[in-house]
Amino acid sequence: MNLRYGAAPESFKLIWGDRARMNPEAVSSLGKEISLVAGRNDTASFQLVISADEPFALNLSTQPWFSQNVKRKNLRVAVEMPFECSLNHIGMHICDDSYYRADSLQTKSVVECDADGILSVFCEMSLPADASKGEYCGRLKIYESYGFSREELVGEVEVKLTVYGFTFPEGRDNGFHLDLWQHPSNIARYYGVPLWSDAHFDILRKYVESLGALGVKSVTVIASEIPWNGQGCQNEQRFSANLFEYSMISVRRRSDGTLEFDYSTMQRYIDLCAEYGIDECISVFGLVNVWDTKEYGGERTAPDYPDGIHIRVLDEASGVYDYLRTARELDEYIRALESYFLTTGQIDRVRIAADEPADVEAYRKSLNHIKQTAPSFKYKTAINHAEFVNEFGDDIYDFAPYISAMYSEYDALMGFREKMPDKRFLYYVCCCPEIPNTFLRSELVDGYYIGILAAYAKMDGFLRWSYTCWADDPSRDERYGPFPVGDLELVYPGRDGAPLLTLRWKALFRGVRLFTLLKTAEARGCSDALEKAYSLVLRERDIAKLYSNWDRASIMSLDCNDYRNAEAALLDALED
Repeated sequence: MNLRYGAAPESFKLIWGDRARMNPEAVSSLGKEISLVAGRNDTASFQLVISADEPFALNLSTQPWFSQNVKRKNLRVAVEMPFECSLNHIGMHICDDSYYRADSLQTKSVVECDADGILSVFCEMSLPADASKGEYCGRLKIYESYGFSREELVGEVEVKLTVYGFTFPEGRDNGFHLDLWQHPSNIARYYGVPLWSDAHFDILRKYVESLGALGVKSVTVIASEIPWNGQGCQNEQRFSANLFEYSMISVRRRSDGTLEFDYSTMQRYIDLCAEYGIDECISVFGLVNVWDTKEYGGERTAPDYPDGIHIRVLDEASGVYDYLRTARELDEYIRALESYFLTTGQIDRVRIAADEPADVEAYRKSLNHIKQTAPSFKYKTAINHAEFVNEFGDDIYDFAPYISAMYSEYDALMGFREKMPDKRFLYYVCCCPEIPNTFLRSELVDGYYIGILAAYAKMDGFLRWSYTCWADDPSRDERYGPFPVGDLELVYPGRDGAPLLTLRWKALFRGVRLFTLLKTAEARGCSDALEKAYSLVLRERDIAKLYSNWDRASIMSLDCNDYRNAEAALLDALED
């Protein structure tokens, strides 16, 4: 067997089908050693890329494996590392251009490969908070066998690791406000469990844990039926996806006509998120800027209300479900929700959230109505129209402008920041722009840049609209409507009820880490290290010029070594 293998940085993304970018011969040119840097309570990652001129099965475990194809030889990867190290096959997923790109971190230990195929493996060391700083060495060993033959060592990768004395804080304390909107109804649908049941919450726990590990700070609460109108999934013809989200609050009309509100499901989800450090903000969707639902026979169930809110209610006397039909009852619903958050001491964390309002007058009318009905609420808005920044600057407590609106209205945002220092400022990307983003086709250094840009632009964090908005068969094909592949999710559903993390998840994790280092260096006055780090990774430092510049190489470094060296410079300056 002619074995080809080598080590690649964690930002490497294998592409099947594009032989100009990656082919079996190119694997041979990869180095047989790699250098990594890390702090305490940190991770250090790289990839093993492997190919052969004969079919093979690649085994990442110590378990035996016999292929159904008797022509396949066995290759086994063994780990000799100074810290606990995990290995994951990287799953390939079809992209917009019909090439397959590496993304998901698979839990299966064996993957089989045809002759001249290429596989990649994610290798990650986890460093404890009490790790000793210093220089470490480790290695991966590749063994070959066939049938009942004795294994033979056929390859090695040497790993050099520098551990610095800086200890990374836990996710809840990293200073980066990451807001990834959650879609729990989609999780229940995929796994076929009753919505808001114990079985649903057992699965949700695993997903919430992954959100907490990434450093998410905001809980998504759904307070009305289908507030995003399923992202238009009822009109999509080519690729199927059910993206309707349902309320966490149940309503009952008693026999005497009064309304009863049950917040137990909502509170259970809020409490679950808090267990994993997701407790800075409670974003309540579905009360303002509800998306148009005319396909279902009418835009509004309560025509005299200024927004298209749909609140389902069970009539106790008849046993029939209906919707609240008057502004009076919707106001009662909103006041009761305000009262609940007040009496439970959560009101300061609650934000009534709006997603991309397009009509200034309609949004003002809806916002003013809720302000009069429930004056204790604060507001959070994902803004994709630059004029909203100045128009609603005094009303919105959490700004989340689309990245181009952040660029174009940067001076105005910084003016609000100076005038209102208690407000929170995020930026977001969604189905565009191309750069930076977290699409399957995006470069993984985009994830690093997202965190770096937040620090450089003096933003508090980053918002992304979707974490688990899967198409109907996400493991096979995540193409859906006009959305670029990967825009719907950052994780895939695992068969065991746990999420499969992705290279994009890991890249964003690293971007958050870089934000923490940059902001800590700024706070400690480490100006030389700060300047060195920014100089290594930023190709354009004039934010006004970023507005119309979507050329990746002209705004950020594409060399993973630059990011490693920036991280090393910051870690060295911040040693405890």
